[in-house]
Amino acid sequence: MGPFLQFVFLFVCWLSALATLLVFLESWFAFSGRGRFTARRASGAYGVISVFVPMQGSIAKLERTIRSIFSQSYPFIELLLIHSEEEQHFARVAKEFRSARSHIPVRVVATPFQFDSPHERTRALEQAQSNVRGRWLVILAPDVVLDRFAIESALEFAGSNEISAFTMKPGIQCRSLLERFIAPSMEQLLQMMRVANRRRERGKPLDAESSFLLVNREAFELVNRINRMPGILNEAGWNIWGYQVEGLRTFEGDGSRWVWRDAAVTSWSSDTDPEQPYGGRGASFVIGSAATGLIAVSGLVYGLSEGIDNFTGASILAFSAVSYALMALSYYFYARRLRATGWFAPLWFISHFPAAILTLLEMSRKARAFQEEAAQKGTVAELDERRHSGSRRPPPQ
Repeated sequence: MGPFLQFVFLFVCWLSALATLLVFLESWFAFSGRGRFTARRASGAYGVISVFVPMQGSIAKLERTIRSIFSQSYPFIELLLIHSEEEQHFARVAKEFRSARSHIPVRVVATPFQFDSPHERTRALEQAQSNVRGRWLVILAPDVVLDRFAIESALEFAGSNEISAFTMKPGIQCRSLLERFIAPSMEQLLQMMRVANRRRERGKPLDAESSFLLVNREAFELVNRINRMPGILNEAGWNIWGYQVEGLRTFEGDGSRWVWRDAAVTSWSSDTDPEQPYGGRGASFVIGSAATGLIAVSGLVYGLSEGIDNFTGASILAFSAVSYALMALSYYFYARRLRATGWFAPLWFISHFPAAILTLLEMSRKARAFQEEAAQKGTVAELDERRHSGSRRPPPQ
């Protein structure tokens, strides 16, 4: 390799090391102690807890969620299963759990409408909460699994610290050996896209839903009373943002030890962030990350094979070694959180490139599905407009 090409390669390795350092720092702050809480056992002084589960999505995941509620260590729980009257398969599942022998009473609430959107889910929750007995309310997503001490630990932390609303971000549970190898790399790629989206939007969406939300009943009624308006659905009590606006004490924590989702490597972003959109900028970040990993490996191989006879060769080896080490540490941090193969961190590049390909394929599928959904909505809107224009047409003379 000539001197000019060596200098160009050195510049590329320097840029790669700088980009890897920025990604590593973001990963480091993501796994800092901020947002974590100390778990303690709770007494029965907190009374009954009402757990709301809107029945949606996969039946297998929903059944795992309900079974994890039945296995909770806290003894005073009532479970409310909410489903649409049009979805009889959910009605059968609710009936089976209602007839099961358990210390947890199960109430089934059927709504005359489907709740595919957050607005409709809030309507369903409002209908279900009219006669609950709990002093604390838990709103749980139908695709998460709880640790045995999840509700008890969250309740003791919120009650002892006078917190009105408490939410936990779920972790990810890897089941197969292949997922344990590739999952840390896929989570690292998605973390980059989350950071890019967060900085572009400059704030959280106000209608963001929580997978695990624990609220005090008195604070819930206070927020509901303040935000109640005739003829308008009151969504403030079902969202942690509503408690923050009213100045009540809230906590958003890392719940990867207590709440988690099952995720497959072929649909990682859909399973981990079902509501998060990823556009063309996210694809460019994935491609850039794959290129950065390739540059780190290539520079390391070149430096070890060609030696460090001159300053340029030594610098290429140094920058590539820094990039390689930072990528390995990032893999290790994500593997610890996902309970995956942390010992595989020195060979991170074996899983990094397949993870980038799988992520790009999934983003392409999600983009096509979004376009088809948008086209379908446009067709329906056009038909409605034609129907209304036809009804307004004046009668012939």
